[in-house]
Amino acid sequence: MLNRDKKAIAKSFGVGYTYLESWLESISYVRNICAHYGRLYNAKLSKTPILYREYIQSGIGNNRIYGVLLCLKQLLKNDTHWKFFVDNIEILIEKYEYVRIDTMGFPDNWKSLLSS
Repeated sequence: MLNRDKKAIAKSFGVGYTYLESWLESISYVRNICAHYGRLYNAKLSKTPILYREYIQSGIGNNRIYGVLLCLKQLLKNDTHWKFFVDNIEILIEKYEYVRIDTMGFPDNWKSLLSS
């Protein structure tokens, strides 16, 4: 794809095309892990998204599933669907309280970051 086309598509999402390109590669990689019954818990991702500086400076890594969730947040424009998705993540975390979410890159303030 031509760079001008990448830039036009990325502009519609309000991001730079290098971000969008890395996000889509990471999302596709995670999708393939899920489709082939791979493990995401405690997994270090080899296809990592480029994260915004503010996330990196706050200690969020890009090689865990939480980094990919931050990218999805930027791409999904329907607030109702996104809120439903975040609420379901919270329900799962509460249901499996013995699971350490920090091993998936979730910071203590994970919900506020995904909800803002």
